[in-house]
Amino acid sequence: MDMPALKIILYRICMCVVIIWLLAAAVWEYRIDDKFWAIFFPLFALFILWQAIKGWHKPNWGWVVSMAVWIAVISFFNLRKNYNDHQNKLLLNKYGPVLNAKRAKFGIPLIPAYWQPHYYGDREVDWSKKDSTIGHQNKNIYLDSLHRVESEEDTYNLKHAKSGDRYVNITTYFSESGDVDSTGYTLEAGMNNKTISRTQADSIFKAEKIGKDY
Repeated sequence: MDMPALKIILYRICMCVVIIWLLAAAVWEYRIDDKFWAIFFPLFALFILWQAIKGWHKPNWGWVVSMAVWIAVISFFNLRKNYNDHQNKLLLNKYGPVLNAKRAKFGIPLIPAYWQPHYYGDREVDWSKKDSTIGHQNKNIYLDSLHRVESEEDTYNLKHAKSGDRYVNITTYFSESGDVDSTGYTLEAGMNNKTISRTQADSIFKAEKIGKDY
């Protein structure tokens, strides 16, 4: 086989590899629910296919080099970050509603089954309901550096008053062994913030006709 023919075959193989990589990356992004990249990669694969057909008999090695650099950058930065974010979500979701039985045992506010996680941090996840009606609004779960639950903060919306929006916050702190260390109750009314007791929180919920979930 002469050298020109070999170069053409290698070029075609390289372009096919690029297209397969783009489609595989699209499937991965679709599985982790990253809609932008899941749509972008197949469209870009079509563009590369068009370029490959144009250079089917006259290879454009500049494209191959550019694609190799682009794939390396995307793999190292974008896909790596998406993978880490996905793994972080899977980890944080382990501390969601599946732990409600344990929360009930400790007397900690539960996560309703219809709630969804709306924010993920490195070691933090926020579960909340869709609307802002009166009652239990959201739960923030914080993990320590060893991925143990450090604290949970629950916010309850109260009826609006002249002083502004009103909330009761219940913050539960955990020991390293996983037991409840302490629980704090706070009443927020506009710009005012004061510590209250569990009995006072219970009285507020009763007066506001908010069902207790702890």
